[in-house]
Amino acid sequence: MNNRSHKNEAYKVFREVGRAVRTVVLLRYLSDPALREQITRATNKAEAYNCYTKWLAFGNHGTLTSRDPEQQEKAVKFLDLTASSVIFSTTIDMTTCLRDMATEGWTVRPENLAVISPHRRTNVLRFGDYDTDGLHIPPAVYDPHLGFTDADN
Repeated sequence: MNNRSHKNEAYKVFREVGRAVRTVVLLRYLSDPALREQITRATNKAEAYNCYTKWLAFGNHGTLTSRDPEQQEKAVKFLDLTASSVIFSTTIDMTTCLRDMATEGWTVRPENLAVISPHRRTNVLRFGDYDTDGLHIPPAVYDPHLGFTDADN
């Protein structure tokens, strides 16, 4: 007997428990607007990241051409590493800009920060010239603190 055998009693029990759990989750989703909003926000974030990585994988439209699972896994990991690196660089640029704005006297509120995204495309030169002369020089230590407080306090 395998685990998907319809004669296997444990399989039948787990199948019915799974159906009951899915039904409860669906009913909670339908009856709770806050849960729907939370799930929608999380789904939108995941989809934004997926669209961003698809945009970054411009070569061959992001299609994996190898049938070798190791090569496919390597391609996916390299794309994820590339996306993470670009997002980190964009986040550093945005943080620097926000610090400069705060220094100039602009009021930066948390609700304004909540709507900006590091999935920007305008600052990425996919086909641009990249200088590699300074790659051996380590970057300055990154300070994640923005340096300003909530303006409402």
